[in-house]
Amino acid sequence: MKKRYKQEYFNYHENILVVCPDCGEDAVVKNENNYKQATLECRHCGLRKSGLDLVVYKAFVKLNCPICAHSIHYEQGNLKEKPKNVNVKCDECESSFQIQARSEKYLNSSVKEEGLIHDPIFGCPYYFQTDFKGKLFWAKNREHLLEMENYVSSDLRTRLPYRMRMVERLPTFIKEAKNREALLKILQKWKNLYK
Repeated sequence: MKKRYKQEYFNYHENILVVCPDCGEDAVVKNENNYKQATLECRHCGLRKSGLDLVVYKAFVKLNCPICAHSIHYEQGNLKEKPKNVNVKCDECESSFQIQARSEKYLNSSVKEEGLIHDPIFGCPYYFQTDFKGKLFWAKNREHLLEMENYVSSDLRTRLPYRMRMVERLPTFIKEAKNREALLKILQKWKNLYK
């Protein structure tokens, strides 16, 4: 009897399994869509970060010197607190002023490796990802991996008339029968890697 696909795992949107930036083992990012509530936790090295820890400010001033009318441009980044007033100096007449700076808030996440998928807050690469015939094959977490395994191993994949599920948005190379065995080997390897 042919195996019919039926969705079994539903929690693949809650957390992301990533590579810990400190020890290189698996770590968990929770609330990846809201930096104010996001956390990064590693059970191996004890790393704990909050999305709020990544908030930094950039101060900038653009004006003409009130003494000589020379253009003044000032910019400073990676400030932990929102700047109020900054000291600027005119390069032409060497006059100094204390000016209220404009500022921008941004997240100072880690440097991202080219070609990989990263979590949107901390910039850590997903734990489960590999190249498959020139295409990136990845899973967000163990539940996502198990749901893809369930889908790929099924012979009958009927499409339901309601709500688009994760498996219906999978790339074509994952849905193709010719790639079934190779993808199942990768998924099994990932399952064995993370217990």
